[in-house]
Amino acid sequence: MAKKIKNKIGRPKKGQIQINRHLVLDVAWDMIQKVGFSEFRLSTLAETLGIRTPSLYNHISDMEDIFREMKIRTLRLLGDKLDEVLKLNQVRSKRISKFLITYRKFAKDYPHLYPLVIASTEFDPEIKSYGDRILQLCLDAFHLVNLDNETVHKIRIIRSFVHGFIDLEREGGFGRKESVDESFQKLTESLETGKLW
Repeated sequence: MAKKIKNKIGRPKKGQIQINRHLVLDVAWDMIQKVGFSEFRLSTLAETLGIRTPSLYNHISDMEDIFREMKIRTLRLLGDKLDEVLKLNQVRSKRISKFLITYRKFAKDYPHLYPLVIASTEFDPEIKSYGDRILQLCLDAFHLVNLDNETVHKIRIIRSFVHGFIDLEREGGFGRKESVDESFQKLTESLETGKLW
């Protein structure tokens, strides 16, 4: 169980942590990374913060509020990692492979948060900019200029390949002895060249 944060009613004493929205979301972020959304409870969050569950509503609206904030944080974090790897790899031939390797590593490093990046952000104005940023980074990595009809189809194919691979790997779908990393490398090469085999 996570360590409780001491907090008493009234004005906080010197050195005592004051509960606010940012702290509540930070603690929720840490908890969800450890236990996942299915095991995450507001009551446990409140207990960890050293407050009663009703007091959480001074800082958040409901569970959906936390979910949305976790989605924003996850999209922002993924965007930062993809942006960083593209800035470090300006050589055209390496950008696609580094982009895909970073994407896959993110899914492994944040297994409970990764599913938040899958759903489209197109219909949510508050979150759309975060999804648009990742889309633009993908366009940059794959040297795609305009988001026309043909490019949308290409992006969907790329996402299907990569998400499909990641989901199969996460669910233990690759049982044979051949190297999964080698399979992913071949997937990367296929997307780089535009040829499946």
